[in-house]
Amino acid sequence: MRSCIPSLGGDQFSSDDPENSQLKSTFLIWLKFANSLGAMIGLAFLVWIENNLGWNIGFMICALIALVGLLVAASGMPFYRLQKPTGSPLTRIWEVLVMSLRKRQAIVDDIELHETNRADRVPKPGATQVDETKGITRMLPIFISCLLIYLPFMLLMTLTIQVGSTMDRRVGTIKIPSASLIAIPTAFHMLMQPCYSRILTPLLRTTTGHEFRITPLKRIGAGSVCGTAAACVATLVEVKRLTVAEQHGLTLAGTGVPMSIFWLVIQFFLLSIMDVASFSGLIEFIKSESPPAMKPIAPAVQSFLAGVAAWSCCAFIQLVNRATRGRDGGRGWLDGTNFNRTRLDHFFLLLAAFELVALMNYTFWARRYTRKLQRISTFLLEDDN
Repeated sequence: MRSCIPSLGGDQFSSDDPENSQLKSTFLIWLKFANSLGAMIGLAFLVWIENNLGWNIGFMICALIALVGLLVAASGMPFYRLQKPTGSPLTRIWEVLVMSLRKRQAIVDDIELHETNRADRVPKPGATQVDETKGITRMLPIFISCLLIYLPFMLLMTLTIQVGSTMDRRVGTIKIPSASLIAIPTAFHMLMQPCYSRILTPLLRTTTGHEFRITPLKRIGAGSVCGTAAACVATLVEVKRLTVAEQHGLTLAGTGVPMSIFWLVIQFFLLSIMDVASFSGLIEFIKSESPPAMKPIAPAVQSFLAGVAAWSCCAFIQLVNRATRGRDGGRGWLDGTNFNRTRLDHFFLLLAAFELVALMNYTFWARRYTRKLQRISTFLLEDDN
């Protein structure tokens, strides 16, 4: 449902009207704000209910809230502008690839058997299908580059929250539960949405003159820069945390480091900027550059890439542990559950280097994609003339 709502909301605005296009962008920004606000409410109240009243009551409240949300969404069915489904674009792309392979094989067989009519009997895909396939093929390097950019983000966000559970989580007389630590980046993410639409957007519109204020490809790159900076800040904070743990003899304890959790605010803030810039930038890139049939599934494509990056994190951690244990079977950087004995400072530095290399790779493919589009536009313009 979370991937379907952006597409359903986007269908309510006409893409031909510039004013509606602006309204669509505003809708997506406030939708993300609503998602973050819902997450904040859940992290603040549902976690308290589950810790104090029981998990069964917490799950029951979650089910009731989900049911109410579904009924509210369904109540607007008579008023929604519903687009008729035209089939999956992935199916049409697959058909083009299969037909191309069949045609190539038929031509090879014709050369061998001297049958000149066999290739003509192979069904040919339509021009629209071919254009869709070419467009998606040009975008594949961008997708793979974004996958590499997302991997350090997933690890940084997860490990920063885990490290925060070992630090002083008190805010005055209130102690933040470990399960609610993700509320900190969620709050930043929630505040970044209106700041981008109300403050940064008018500024960039006047300075760049671009429809999206800043191109989607540049947004992704800016997010990756923030991810690199977040990894560097995380390295410095982790060095400080390990030093404090060693000074207080807490290396074997694993918890209770007398260091405020607000040391993590800067890296949480940078990761939130990366979330808003790179993740949203990829969705806008797909919506602006993909064929019309591909636009509705842009959020699903972004979620798919983020999911693959999250799954790849497990293999990445195993690879790093295996490489850092050494031949004598020593401890890897991330072995064990005691974060006071791990070498997260080294791992965060590795993530910074990985994100930097991923940014350089992304920059290469983004520039190549832009130059290729410019050549295609120039060719079409000359052909029309």
